[in-house]
Amino acid sequence: MSELKITFETIEQQQEQLVPITKKRDDLHVFLAGSRPSVYRLSRRQLLLMALLCGSALIVLYAYWDVMMLTTLEVNRNRGQDGPGQVSSGSLALRLEREVRVLCWVLTTPKYHKSRAVHILRTWGKRCNKIYFMTSQPDDELETIVLTKPDKYEVLWGKTKEAFTYIYENKLDEADWFMKADDDTFVFVENLRHMLYPYSPDMPIYFGFNFKLLNSNQKNASYMSGGSGYVLSREALRLFVHGLNDSSKCRKQDDSAEDLEAGACLFNLGVPAGDSRDLKLRNRFYPMAPFESLISHYTGMDFWFFKYAYYNPRTCLNCLAEYPVSFHYVQPEDLYVYDFLGYKFDLYGQQSVVEHLPEKIAPGQLVIPPSDN
Repeated sequence: MSELKITFETIEQQQEQLVPITKKRDDLHVFLAGSRPSVYRLSRRQLLLMALLCGSALIVLYAYWDVMMLTTLEVNRNRGQDGPGQVSSGSLALRLEREVRVLCWVLTTPKYHKSRAVHILRTWGKRCNKIYFMTSQPDDELETIVLTKPDKYEVLWGKTKEAFTYIYENKLDEADWFMKADDDTFVFVENLRHMLYPYSPDMPIYFGFNFKLLNSNQKNASYMSGGSGYVLSREALRLFVHGLNDSSKCRKQDDSAEDLEAGACLFNLGVPAGDSRDLKLRNRFYPMAPFESLISHYTGMDFWFFKYAYYNPRTCLNCLAEYPVSFHYVQPEDLYVYDFLGYKFDLYGQQSVVEHLPEKIAPGQLVIPPSDN
């Protein structure tokens, strides 16, 4: 009997031990399988927002990849080309735009706002750091400065004095060099900056196409053609504007040739007329259209151009500078031709141009050759 009791007690103990084991197995099953989660559904608005965020992220990533690829291609294309003192032509233009700031102002009239001035703005004018149109009436398409002088050819000198004075008093901090042009002038602004690079804007000097100042008793006196434009350094502009009050050096009356009187005034004020020719003595500024320099139809040496040019105005296929600055007597439709040939036209197989920046010229190193004509 006792043996049977022991047996029953043993069985009960074993059953009690099985209960926690079964419970543990059930708990493990719940832990592994887990209870069935509740389903969370996104609203249409949330789905749309998520799609927009994903799309925007993809667009940003693609744009970043595109920019990086273009930058890499440009670096690889220019790698190995630029030696000491050399820069590729593309990076050079951007550098000069920052370092040689040019303010351009164009002398025009309301009569030519739509037929000339707007076409300058759409072509070479947009490459100036700043451009203003000196006229007698405002225009909604142009950055105009309204002058008080009447629109008459006879008072161009008066309009020029007023224009330069306004620029000096109101726009001096916008540029280092100040270029005057007519509304039938074309200017290659990049070539102008490259020509000006060696000179400090604090040096009193100005450039253009040199004509002889025949009415002066001084030797080697010259002035710049108004048609092809002329550019003054910041210091030259300061001396010019302040000197306009001195009637012994600058003409007070308005009725005279603008370029002649400006040149005489600057000469009397001690501002040198610089030599704008290139190293091969070819003109960069030209007071006529290009064909007049390449194949001139003026055969007689008694033509006024050959007589009044300060430096020898040679006419031949190799007499025009490879990097010209300006031309005169350019028709409005030809502005777009010049712009296309200068900035969009290219040739297959032509090597990329690698330019040398010229050395800086200190004031004491400035040498201006005398007339050779």
